[in-house]
Amino acid sequence: MASGDGGAPADVEVVGLVRSPPEKVFEFLSDLRNHWRVADPFVHVLTLESSQGGAPDGATVAVRGPIGVRRTAQTRVVAARGPRLIIGTAEIGEQTRARVSWTLAPRFGDTRVRLAAEIDRAGPLDRLLLAAGGRRWLTRRFRAALERLDRELSAVVPVDGPGHDHVAAERPA
Repeated sequence: MASGDGGAPADVEVVGLVRSPPEKVFEFLSDLRNHWRVADPFVHVLTLESSQGGAPDGATVAVRGPIGVRRTAQTRVVAARGPRLIIGTAEIGEQTRARVSWTLAPRFGDTRVRLAAEIDRAGPLDRLLLAAGGRRWLTRRFRAALERLDRELSAVVPVDGPGHDHVAAERPA
């Protein structure tokens, strides 16, 4: 299995460009309260939890998959190295566990984002779901999350120039 910062391919992986600097992307993703803003309609954040009493570092999420299959996952951030890497786990019951990573790299003022999941172990139902198209479905969900992350962070940019620093304009798509 691959590690969060490169190496062998992950079980599910997407890469995209977010039109915002890595520091801003990392700051946004570091706050789990923002994750609902990039999750699609198939993912619902049910609860946010804090293991240290501070900012949330875990969540319970409900995922509605193809053909109405529903799974509930416990997620936890286990490591973060700003502004380039966030690693977490997602567990479904006792039998299924995956590592999820966000890897950020500067790219000409923007950020190259790799969102990957590596399945450490899967119970019988989850193995079946993954084999029956679940990997493709997760890849589409990950791709949609990166698109929403880009829209969330790059929709409004300040207009440069003297006397116009208080004006914001929408960035063209």
